[in-house]
Amino acid sequence: MARARASPGTSSDSNTFGGYRYDVFLSFSIEETRKNFIDHLYTALNNAGFATFRDDELERGEDIKPGRQKAIQQSRTSVVVFSKDYASSRWCLDELVVILECKRTTSDHVVVPVFYDVDPSDVRKQTGSVGKAFARSQKNQSLEKVEGWRKALAEIADLAGRVLQNQADGYESKFIKNIVKVIGDKLSRILLSVEPKFIGIQFQVERINFWLQDGSSDVGILLVYGMSRVGKTTIAKHVYNSNFRSFEGSSFIENIQERADRPNGLVQIQMQLLSDILIGRKVKIQTVSEGIIKIESAISSRKVLLVLDDVDHMDQLDAVLKMKDRFYPGSKILITTRRERLLKADQVTQVHKVHTLDYNESLQLFSWHAFGQDHPLRGYMEYSEKVVHYCNGLPLALKVLGSSLSRRSIGVWENALEKLIVIPNGENMNKLRISYDSLDKHDQEYSSTLLVS
Repeated sequence: MARARASPGTSSDSNTFGGYRYDVFLSFSIEETRKNFIDHLYTALNNAGFATFRDDELERGEDIKPGRQKAIQQSRTSVVVFSKDYASSRWCLDELVVILECKRTTSDHVVVPVFYDVDPSDVRKQTGSVGKAFARSQKNQSLEKVEGWRKALAEIADLAGRVLQNQADGYESKFIKNIVKVIGDKLSRILLSVEPKFIGIQFQVERINFWLQDGSSDVGILLVYGMSRVGKTTIAKHVYNSNFRSFEGSSFIENIQERADRPNGLVQIQMQLLSDILIGRKVKIQTVSEGIIKIESAISSRKVLLVLDDVDHMDQLDAVLKMKDRFYPGSKILITTRRERLLKADQVTQVHKVHTLDYNESLQLFSWHAFGQDHPLRGYMEYSEKVVHYCNGLPLALKVLGSSLSRRSIGVWENALEKLIVIPNGENMNKLRISYDSLDKHDQEYSSTLLVS
């Protein structure tokens, strides 16, 4: 679990991530919410893998302490919990000013207002219970400071926040779960980069999505099987992007076969998996066995989506199957492979075979890369049809050949076709090599990005 900070006086932690020490900084009224709502929220955030700063010091001075101000600056997110008595605390109001200043000066600092039994409009206008509390904090304060507090309250009330009565009908456990999800969505769980053209794979993606979204509490394992370069990784990325926000943790591990063969490769894979599931927190692992123990701890407490791309050996699959009983109910594992022997493994829930594209899909995909539209330019139809024929519906061959022939003369097209004709069916990589070798350096760099999609 993420290690939380109880107070600014605790020792420093070397496990910082992205220049930050904490995922979440909690700002709240100690007298009102410390032992109930804040305690439950703090526990839920840590259980979800967020390193959370919470200060339980009852004795607070007139000014915000430097250590606490530093904690705000070292946090990726500030969650400000407005309760009826929040605005009566000068400490809280000064803290709010610092939080909003951090938001203005640090473009990636996220602020999430939480309105706990108060109305956002009362915070904005300092009316109702908020107004009464704010009146108590103004005594013996300068007009400049009071005006700064007013502006801060108005500013944060205008931010997109969570309201207990609106989002959860007053149910605190449901409300806390909603807040944790918001934090997860706002932090480092980002979409994978995929090609925008969804040609020939939409039905396959929808079919896998249906399996993932069936609402079952079973831990399911799906093998996406197909020949090399047929588009398994592209399909898996689209599926991941469509579903990862529905899980409490997620990880997409690419090129397992290649990475596992590197020195210390399995340990590096384990470290990435843990970092992904724990929302960016770096976890040091020395051995594979140590990694297994830490992974089992992480996956047993949260529903996760795990995608393992290009699994090549049975022992790689066995490593996942042995942990199946440790996954939290409802977790799903998607594995891409070109090894047919893996399909017979026990505990695999379902197999999805990825087929090559049909003629119309092939011509459309090729045309987007060769001409920037879904059909060939006038005068290039006959040549395009021949290229598509020799690609045998293989998406990668269509992409790379389309890119290599884009904006080229008819003579270049004829030369490429002459080379393709003499290559026997099934030798698709030789067809890719012909097109790749004919590119200039700039186009080679672009096509290299297609080789891993």
